[in-house]
Amino acid sequence: MSLRLPDPETALGGSIDVLLAAIQLRFYASQPPSNFHRDRRMLLSALTWPAIWLERRGLTCSPQRYQSLITEQIAAITAHGDPAQYGAYFPTYLLKCLQNSFQHRGDDLYQELKHIRNALVHVLASAHFADQVKAEARELDLLAATHRLIHARRARHRADDAAQLTLF
Repeated sequence: MSLRLPDPETALGGSIDVLLAAIQLRFYASQPPSNFHRDRRMLLSALTWPAIWLERRGLTCSPQRYQSLITEQIAAITAHGDPAQYGAYFPTYLLKCLQNSFQHRGDDLYQELKHIRNALVHVLASAHFADQVKAEARELDLLAATHRLIHARRARHRADDAAQLTLF
C-alpha cells in the first residue's frame, strides 16, 4: 500500500488555483508562459506560507478569508510595488510582502481570528455547523502540509569512506 498525497489544487477547492491565475494575469501577462511555469513552485510556496503562520498560532480561518488576506497583498503590490523590477525574483518579493504584512498586522489578525475561534467552540456544539468548521480547518491544514512538502529536505546520503574502517 503506497501513500498517495493529494494534489494541493484539487484538495483545496481551487482557492490556490484562483490565486495563481490572478498572479499570472497581473504579473506574468507580458512575459512568456515559461516564466510563470518556472516560478510556479516558489509562488505556491509563497501562497501557502500564511497557512504555516496561522497554524503555528493555533488559528483557523475560512478559505474565503485566507484568500482575501492574500488578495489584499496582491492588490497592494499592484498599486504600490514595482514587480517588473524584480523579474525572476517576483516569487521571493511576494513572499517577503506577505511576511511583512503578517508581521505588521499579526496582532490584529490574531485577535480577529482568535475571537472567531473561541466563538466557534460554542458553535461546534451544534452539529449543523460542525462539518463546515471541520472542512475549513482541514483546508488550512492542507495548505500548511503543502508548504511543508514544498520545503521538505531530503536526507543526504553519505557514501562510506573507504579509508575509514567500520567497527564490525
